[in-house]
Amino acid sequence: MRLIAHRGFAAVAPENTVAAVRAAADRADAVEFDVRRCGSGELVVIHDDTIDRVTEGTGRVVDCPLEELQRYTVLDADETIPTLAEVLEALPPDVNVNLELKDEDIAADVLETLADADVPNRVVLTSFLISELRRVRDLEPSQPTGLLVSRDQRRPVTTAVELGCAVVGAHSRRCLLTRLVPRAKAVGLEVHAWSVPGPTVARILGWRGVDYVSSDRPLSV
Repeated sequence: MRLIAHRGFAAVAPENTVAAVRAAADRADAVEFDVRRCGSGELVVIHDDTIDRVTEGTGRVVDCPLEELQRYTVLDADETIPTLAEVLEALPPDVNVNLELKDEDIAADVLETLADADVPNRVVLTSFLISELRRVRDLEPSQPTGLLVSRDQRRPVTTAVELGCAVVGAHSRRCLLTRLVPRAKAVGLEVHAWSVPGPTVARILGWRGVDYVSSDRPLSV
């Protein structure tokens, strides 16, 4: 079982920043970060649809041009909201990547940015948005994708297979309390579990058959 640094270990670093990703790469097998489109069209790395929680500014990401976004610092650190290209450039080559598509209609530009960056890392494009996963499959069938399972998602394993996904990701409780993990493993899907609070739960998930656990802090797994 392997460890994913959720947003670059958000509990101990300014989440979704270049510094967080670089630091997490030394302590995890994979880093996870979130991608949206900002008001001037660029792809930026930020989780929320507004900047209110993580910066001193206010407003929706989709309404803010990049120049404005990068005037703010993230969580009182000496870091700004980065572009996707900047994060990809900062990645050490030996860490895997989970890149979550947070907006609709960004799949094509994400694929183009990945092609331009030519990173050697294994990159899995994940999303709750079935339309975006379908778009990735249609544009670049060889690109690994992962379905993130929402609370009300029915038949997630079947949906992931229909979308051609390599990965299915779900909350740790769902991985522990339902048949999702054995069903996913039976059809060859890699399983990722998120919101893992500590090493004990991580080990139980590993025994259950989970391949990667995602945490906001470093864990000894």
